[in-house]
Amino acid sequence: MLTFKSATARPIAVRIGLAVAALVLLMLAVSLVNLYGLRGMVRAVDSASHSAEILASVNGATGRVENFIATRDQDSVSQAEGLVATAINGLNAIPAAEAQSLKGSLERLAAAIASLRAATLTMDGETENMTAHYARMREATALVELGIAAGLKGLDSRAADHQARVSNAQSAHRILDILRNGERIITANVAQVLVSGDGAAATAARNACAALPPVVEQLRELMGAPQQVETLEQLATAVAAASLALEQLGEAPRLRGGEALRHLGAVGGVAERLEVMLAEVDEHIAHDASDIQAAIGLLQNAAALSKRFAERVATLEAQTLSFRLAPSAEVASSVGVILDELSRLARVLPSSVGQQASATPLTVSDQIAGYRAAFAGFHQASNALGDARDQVRIEARSAGLLVARFAGEARSDALVHKDRGMLATIVAGAVAILLAGAIAWSTSRFVAQPIVALASAMRRLAAGDLTAEIASAGRGDEIGIMTRAVRVFQENALRIRVLEAEAEAERQQVQASLERMVAERTDTLHRQTEVLEAQAVALIQARNQAETANQAKSDFVATVSHELRTPLTLILAPLEQLSVAITPPTDWRVQIERAQRNALRLMNRVNDILDFSKAEAGKFELCPAPVDLNKAVGVLAEDAAMVAKGKGCTLTCSIDPALGTVFLDPRHFEKILLNLVSNAIKFTPAGGTVHLAVTALDDERFELVVQDSGIGIAPDKLLLLFQRFSQIDNSATRHYSGTGIGLALVKDLVELMGGEVSVNSEPGKGSCFLVRFPRGTEQDTVPTEAGHLHEGSSPTAMITTEQRHLLFDDGRRGSSNDQASMADADIERHPERTSQSRVLVVDDSPEMLGYLSELLRDDYSVVTAADGEQAWAMLQRQPINVVLSDVMMPELDGFGLTARIKASAGFAHLPVILLTARGGSEACISGLESGADDYIAKPFSPLELKARVRAALRMSQVQSELNAKSRQAGMAEIATTVLHNVGNVLNSVNVSAELVSSQMRTSKAQGLGKVAQMMNEHIHELSDFFTQDQRGKMLPDYLLKLAQAVAAEQQGIIEELEQLTKGIDHIKTIVAAQQSYAVAVSVVETIPVSELIDDAWRMSAGSRMNQEVTVVKDIADLPLLSLDRHRVLLILVNLIRNARQALDGVVDRSPCITFSASLIADGAVLRITVADNGNGITPEHLTRIFSHGFTTRKDGHGFGLHSCALAAQEMGGSLTVHSDGEGQGATFILETPLDAPQSKR
Repeated sequence: MLTFKSATARPIAVRIGLAVAALVLLMLAVSLVNLYGLRGMVRAVDSASHSAEILASVNGATGRVENFIATRDQDSVSQAEGLVATAINGLNAIPAAEAQSLKGSLERLAAAIASLRAATLTMDGETENMTAHYARMREATALVELGIAAGLKGLDSRAADHQARVSNAQSAHRILDILRNGERIITANVAQVLVSGDGAAATAARNACAALPPVVEQLRELMGAPQQVETLEQLATAVAAASLALEQLGEAPRLRGGEALRHLGAVGGVAERLEVMLAEVDEHIAHDASDIQAAIGLLQNAAALSKRFAERVATLEAQTLSFRLAPSAEVASSVGVILDELSRLARVLPSSVGQQASATPLTVSDQIAGYRAAFAGFHQASNALGDARDQVRIEARSAGLLVARFAGEARSDALVHKDRGMLATIVAGAVAILLAGAIAWSTSRFVAQPIVALASAMRRLAAGDLTAEIASAGRGDEIGIMTRAVRVFQENALRIRVLEAEAEAERQQVQASLERMVAERTDTLHRQTEVLEAQAVALIQARNQAETANQAKSDFVATVSHELRTPLTLILAPLEQLSVAITPPTDWRVQIERAQRNALRLMNRVNDILDFSKAEAGKFELCPAPVDLNKAVGVLAEDAAMVAKGKGCTLTCSIDPALGTVFLDPRHFEKILLNLVSNAIKFTPAGGTVHLAVTALDDERFELVVQDSGIGIAPDKLLLLFQRFSQIDNSATRHYSGTGIGLALVKDLVELMGGEVSVNSEPGKGSCFLVRFPRGTEQDTVPTEAGHLHEGSSPTAMITTEQRHLLFDDGRRGSSNDQASMADADIERHPERTSQSRVLVVDDSPEMLGYLSELLRDDYSVVTAADGEQAWAMLQRQPINVVLSDVMMPELDGFGLTARIKASAGFAHLPVILLTARGGSEACISGLESGADDYIAKPFSPLELKARVRAALRMSQVQSELNAKSRQAGMAEIATTVLHNVGNVLNSVNVSAELVSSQMRTSKAQGLGKVAQMMNEHIHELSDFFTQDQRGKMLPDYLLKLAQAVAAEQQGIIEELEQLTKGIDHIKTIVAAQQSYAVAVSVVETIPVSELIDDAWRMSAGSRMNQEVTVVKDIADLPLLSLDRHRVLLILVNLIRNARQALDGVVDRSPCITFSASLIADGAVLRITVADNGNGITPEHLTRIFSHGFTTRKDGHGFGLHSCALAAQEMGGSLTVHSDGEGQGATFILETPLDAPQSKR
């Protein structure tokens, strides 16, 4: 009986339980029917399975047998026997009647496999026997071949020895011939000496006799038989005696000459005996040669027989293998024929080889006979194996057929049982389907429909319809419980809706209140934001005003410094002249020195202000360079010690010697050191001490320490020490003076150099400043314009010098007097040179202009201009030798004037000196880059200014003299053309260094010759030195290396002379080709300009060009003009070639050269332009393009454009250039005056 957990669920549970019980009973009946059919089918399947396993075993055994037959693998046959035994055991699961026939067939298969194994073992034994005989036969054959090879090798050795003997004999014959010839030459020379007393013949005889000992030594190396050695000793003795007699020939020619002839006769006799000995050696050599040939013939015959035997043995192996793979009567007959042939060869082979055949342990014939017997046994075993293999295959096929038939019957029974089971299953399934349909209808009627109605009501409730009707609430089963629960949910939902409506009304009230509060708060924030934005705008405006004021302050400082330097120059320079020119009374000199000292102090204050301005603007630059700290700090310490001594205190200095050279900015370092040391001396009272120390901290840093015993600094004032314009005490400013920016500059400079500065101080005991710097590396150094910025011309360097004079001056100013005396001496040496020179002085300050004029008027003719434009106009009107110009001027400043001068072909040679109050290396570099020849900063020394002007004039005059000499030589017109063709040749004709080195090498060779002569004179003393002294033993190797080096140098000299000869020949050819231009000087012709340009283009066609060039001509309709054809042609050819070179390598645009010609100035001047779109000219090169020797190409010499500019000047015209910069092309403009124009063409 079924029981349920809930009484309210019983009606539905009962219905479902009855339906389930009916289904279970039906399925049980179906299972019983299927079980009966399954048992029959299982029995049939088992029989079929056993049959399949037996069939698999039989097939596996057959496969193993076939594998064994193919590979002779014993494991395969063992596996086959195991599989057959397994198949026999498997027959026990099958009824005896059905398995009896199968068992007999499998037993017969097992017996056949055992027979196959036995036959295989027999055949393997015969195979091993045959293989062993074959191996021994091959071994005997190999031994015979080895014997033959050994015989051939021995003969090769005999042949090599024979050849060496032949070579030695031939060499000995040649050396004997040389000996006999030398003996004859010496005899003839001695006879001539005896007849005529000829000294040259005596020298020749001695030289020839000196060459005989090496010949005797060579014979000793080639002839080693005892009798030959004895004869060679006699020969050496005779040669030595003859040499001795010849050495003494000058003392008694007759006597010594006779002795020499006797000894030479002995030399000839010994040589004849040696020739006889060599003839005997030749006979022995010939006899050995015939013996070697006979032995070689015998061994070659034996080698041929051995080769044939080896070939037949290889054929025998191939035939035997073929028989093993496929036995046949034909192959067996072929093996027999080969064995018969090998037997015949074996009988012949030992008699041919001789003793080599007896070296084998068994004869080859015995091995052949054994192999023949082994092959016969193998043949018989092979036949037995074939029969066993056929029997195994027959039995395996029979067993397989029986097993297959039995398996087929078992599969048929299994199919019958399977069909019966399927029919029973179909009937039971139909009944189950009908019963399941009845149960489903009942469940839908009483369970599903009420649940669907309840679900529909719940969906309406979920959608918000709380008025949906809910039925079946009165049922007592589970559906009734669910219906009542849904109705409770409906009621609760209605109550919640009412509560939400009330809450929404309250929320709206709260939200309205919050919106009012937010609006009020937002208005307040907007008002505050507007106030803050107004404050921010005011702050930005204030910051901009502060920055503008700061910039104005910096500009003001720079302007004030410039304005202060000019009056300071007008104070310092006259004071210096006054102190040098006269000898004033003592009280006057004191006043003059006081004025100089205070002017220098004012100059230092201006420099401090400039440095402060640079520090604020961040314009300090680093130019690291190698600095020797021992020297730099030591020199400054010496000057400081003198000042300290004058003040009554003591300065000591200690420098770590291990520091050596460091890499830092020397100007900034000296500035830092000056400020620290001057402060220490300033605040140290009389009797105090100042100590300066430089020590190494580690491999990367060093430390500078300046310690004094001065007034000290209070701890609360230390923070103000490095702030700008701050003084520790205002009374200190009045007592010690100062601007309050010195230590601030020290801090800025130290940090700029990557260091750090600190201070320790105690009031009344003194202060200690510690500065730590990085040592730097060589890679940190920055290349500067060292060639232009020497110490005296650099404004920064000059300021530093003045500061040191102000701080460390001990009253000795002798350097100015020295300079004055040197300048006076120079003027005395060249009085005519300075008096004829004209100096153009340009400055916008009338006082400075007047002072410079007075300063230079005694030595030069001075003209003045107030600005650059006036100066340029004055250059056009009168000749000027040197230009001395200020930089900061109205209209056209000094930089612009310099650039205009250097860009003009007519004035490019004119030296320009810039004189300015602008300080700093940047201004100096800018001036030099603009093209200036020199740069002097204010304030300056009058003597220095005169020296600079004098140097510029000397350089200009030297340049003019060089140009004049080149024109006097007749090459001014053709210099450019020639140099374009012989640029590389001139490099090979720079002969000065080669001549010097040649003289040195000649003297070296002469010295070596003297050394060799001295060694010959003292050969006996040197022999002991060479053999006994350790240094003497090393000397021959050194002399050998020295001789090799001399030989190499001689070869190099020969090659250099050959190259020099080629270069000179090349130059002669080029000069001869250009002589037509040299003779045509100042020849005016009436020619059309277009033809002149065409001729220039054709003449320049030989210039190397990597790409095609487009030519554009813009030539006006010009008349025939009277021109100096050769000069104009020279200029145009050079300009075209320069344009071609500028276009070489241009890839981003089409290369183009444009020609234009027109008349200007009412037809009185011809203007020709040559423009290209090539690489262009940089601004710094543009100012120097016409300078003598200036070039931008590695193969250039700087003569071409300079010569063109000179040619234009000689015609009364000018040559100028314009370029917008690199990559923008260049335009050259030639302007030349004309005679009266002719009729149009």
